[in-house]
Amino acid sequence: MPIKKAPEDKKIQILEALNQCLQEKPFEKTSIKDIARAAGVNHGLLHYYFKNKDDILTRYIEYVIDHYKNLFNDWLIEIKTQNLSEKELIAEFFGFMNSRITLNKKLSKVFIEIWEIAAYNANIRSILQQAYREWIDTLSEMLNTVTKDSAAARRISAATVAFLEGMALFSIVLTPDTFDFNEVLTGFQKKIIETL
Repeated sequence: MPIKKAPEDKKIQILEALNQCLQEKPFEKTSIKDIARAAGVNHGLLHYYFKNKDDILTRYIEYVIDHYKNLFNDWLIEIKTQNLSEKELIAEFFGFMNSRITLNKKLSKVFIEIWEIAAYNANIRSILQQAYREWIDTLSEMLNTVTKDSAAARRISAATVAFLEGMALFSIVLTPDTFDFNEVLTGFQKKIIETL
């Protein structure tokens, strides 16, 4: 007899299926049936767990944001055991962001789609606004450990987050021979650390 999955596992299976679908085509061209097929479930089951396709997208975005927040928090606990200086910790933070988020092509491809949706969908925009505020706050807190100017730390944080998102877009739109994305990121981030 097959083992039944817990409701939360089924939801995650469906959210992961949406991710798979978004690697292949835009959200507006992705149907409930496409998501169900990718999840390996009957499309009626999706309506049991989610109100509609937009609800699946909303929960997916929250799921991805939570996943990366948890990944970051686990990383931060581990890295703090290394007794790094404040500037070394910031450099390590940038390295984490570069490798796990900014240059993660699958994640970037999906978020390009989500940015477009957010331009017209207030609910999605609100979720992204909260995520960006938290990201900027986290970086500001780190920068405040090495500078006394908290307003400058906040401005640098906002500019850095915007730069990282721009580089994520470039990594999808531009060809790799345009320039070495990692080299551009690390060069920019080294200059930030030097100015602190």
